[in-house]
Amino acid sequence: MALFDTPISQHNGTNSGADNTRWGVILLCHGSQRGTSREECSCAWVAENGSSPAWCRNCPSTPQGLAEASHRLQAALGETEAKVLLSCLEFIQPHPDQAVQILAEQGLQRLVIMPYLLGHGKHATEEMEEVVGELRANLPQVQLELTQGLGADPRMADLVVERVHDLDGVAPTPADGKGDVGILLVKAGTKTQYDDCLWMQELGEMVEQRLGMGYAVEVAQSHYGDPTMPAAAAKLVEERGVSSVVFVPYLFFPGLILQRNVLGGMKELQKKYPKVAMHIAPPLGVDDRVVAVAADRVRDVWRQTAGVS
Repeated sequence: MALFDTPISQHNGTNSGADNTRWGVILLCHGSQRGTSREECSCAWVAENGSSPAWCRNCPSTPQGLAEASHRLQAALGETEAKVLLSCLEFIQPHPDQAVQILAEQGLQRLVIMPYLLGHGKHATEEMEEVVGELRANLPQVQLELTQGLGADPRMADLVVERVHDLDGVAPTPADGKGDVGILLVKAGTKTQYDDCLWMQELGEMVEQRLGMGYAVEVAQSHYGDPTMPAAAAKLVEERGVSSVVFVPYLFFPGLILQRNVLGGMKELQKKYPKVAMHIAPPLGVDDRVVAVAADRVRDVWRQTAGVS
């Protein structure tokens, strides 16, 4: 399906005249229609009799969580500087072409697309370039800029460390004296041709540095490409000698990838290493640190287009 299904002149809305004082900001996500389900979240590993563990964060559904992230980004950028609109590649409307149309009809002629994606896979590279290329071709009168993705930012590492510590009192820690603790940081899988995961390795190093002595961190993909979960687990258990492993889903919200690939993969690894205690942390959810990274990416584009270093 072409990106442009509805010509801008046919879209519902009224052109209110040019707005040269603000930028339109499109928070572009992958999108999902899935609701909140304990069976598709980390809670599934430990839930008994329908109860949630003490560390449960009551994760929002993907639509709810993305909407909240959009609201927080609007607050971070300010009403006088930007108009933020949530858009998704799939499932949730408006899609990118519709989002551009909506903002253009509101008089916004300077637009920034912020890829709200954790990885550098196909959605963040090939599809994003296709989206921007087609939008520019169809709306040459609109200035359209693309920011960098979230990437391996120190604030993302801080969030991962917090998720690890969510399990304090449940999962072993180095202070227990039972051996080093392995952290397996698992992102959504993508083929190696789209993402070499070097950014993920950098993020893992940041996390290990922050956790300090007694922790060993490895990274993996949930499926498709390298490094795989079994290979990363083998490094932790067989090479680095950890006595327990905490799996941290590097995902925003619950869903099939967490249920099928991360939880499913962990269960298989538990069979392979029955003497190694295994636990799983909550997904990332909506967090002001992630929103702050997104806001900085947008401001970077504003500075570049203004010629300010």
